[in-house]
Formats: sequence, structure tokens, C-alpha cells
Amino acid sequence: MNLTDQSSDEGGLSDNPPSSIYTRAIGRLALVASFVSAALVILTLGITGFSVFRRYVLGTPVTWSDELSGFLVVAIVMLGTAEVFRKNEHISVDIITVQLVGKPRLLVDIWSNIAVVIVAGVLFVSGYNAVQFSRQIGVYSDGYLEAPLWIPQFFVLIGSGLLLLLALARMFDLIVFNRGK
Repeated sequence: MNLTDQSSDEGGLSDNPPSSIYTRAIGRLALVASFVSAALVILTLGITGFSVFRRYVLGTPVTWSDELSGFLVVAIVMLGTAEVFRKNEHISVDIITVQLVGKPRLLVDIWSNIAVVIVAGVLFVSGYNAVQFSRQIGVYSDGYLEAPLWIPQFFVLIGSGLLLLLALARMFDLIVFNRGK
């Protein structure tokens, strides 16, 4: 789905249906989160290269790099999910759905967004509970970093929250812009 308004085609819903201001705003937030995710990929590459250099060239391994890279991977994935969903680049099985038009296609699209809302909602609630628990009792990582675990867990909260908001906005758009069809 592009950030620009485009009308749907005659036979059913197009790949770029019209979107509300709310959907475009959430889409922009998803885009910003994906830029942060891309920057974290580069940072992770740098940390890994630094670690390899220290271990194999200087003979002095870095003890914290693997743990930090693992935390960064969580952030990379969670910050990128909403943008992937926004651009319809997620994994999907569309053998049947691409052939649907009109009301059946609308119902399938609404149902798929409901499924995303449910999954994102469960992730959001779980992430919220994990962050609250970790902050409340002061949980730290077991590795060399001894980082507060609520920090990497917070990225689950951000990513699932963006995904949830985007799926709700898309569902709203599907219902509002396809009322008379």
C-alpha cells in the first residue's frame, strides 16, 4: 500500500486502495521505524566485524558482541514488521485470493487484517507484560553486558504496537472506502 491515495479498480480491491490520513500517518511511522531498523543492521554488521577483527587479528576477543547482536536482531525484526506489512511484502499464500474480486475479496482482506490485529495484539500485551515485569523486579541479561532486559523487550512493544495500529487503520480503510461495493 502506497502512502498516496489511489482508487480501487472496478473488479475488486487494487493493491493500492485509498487510505485515510490516519493510515498514512501510521505508515510514515512504520517507514521511520524501518529506517531505524536498517541503521541497526549496519550497526550489527559493524559490531560483528569489530568482534571478528579483535578475535582473529588481535587475539583479544570481545565478550559482549554476541549478546548485543542478539538484542539488536530483536529490534531489527520488530521495527521492520510494520513497514513490511504496509508494503505488502510479507509472506503470504495468494493462490486463491488473487483471483477474488468484489465482496469476497473485501471479506478476505478484512479477515486477514483481523488476524494481524489478533497476533499483533497478543505480541503487544505479552511485550507490555514482559517490560513491566522486567522493570519491576530489575531483570538483567545473564551475559557480559548485564543489560536491563526491558530495553530489548521494549522493541517488541514498539513493533507490535505499530503493526497493530496499521492493521486497524487498514481495516478501517477497507470498511469505509468500500461501503457501497
